[in-house]
Amino acid sequence: PYRVYGGMRFFERAEIKDALAYLRLVANRDDDPSFERVVNTPTRGVGARTLDAVRDEARAAGTSLWRAAAAVITEDQLPKRSTRALWDFLKLIDTLDQQTHGRPLHEQVAAAIEQSGLIAHHAKEPHGAGDARVENLEELVNAARDALVGEDAEMPPLIEFLSYAA
Repeated sequence: PYRVYGGMRFFERAEIKDALAYLRLVANRDDDPSFERVVNTPTRGVGARTLDAVRDEARAAGTSLWRAAAAVITEDQLPKRSTRALWDFLKLIDTLDQQTHGRPLHEQVAAAIEQSGLIAHHAKEPHGAGDARVENLEELVNAARDALVGEDAEMPPLIEFLSYAA
């Protein structure tokens, strides 16, 4: 028998939080904490100034960061490079939603992890440091596969899984 002291819970790992944030945005575009967490994870060219402009727009309009980002793009308030990076992010989330809608939960999770670039991002980490992170992301897909959600549920399986993870 043994005890693990100071071990990190699975859902508290940074890579898992990132993956879940992508999934939360797919389920609910108005989730500001998730937007902030992954808008530039992995790095896609959405810098601090761009994010500040989006936050300012959100405060001024009294809306979510997602809606503010769309407004900032539409109103052409940013340099072209920043606009393109922000547009690509919004398009990624919309595409994930469209491609995974109605598919089994584990396929939704796998698609979000792969298409977001999280696997490739962590696989590039030096000295094999990312291998454990990639394994954790793969384990998240397995957790989704094994999750007992969607049976007699009032919520869609993705939302039920995200509630369980929270």
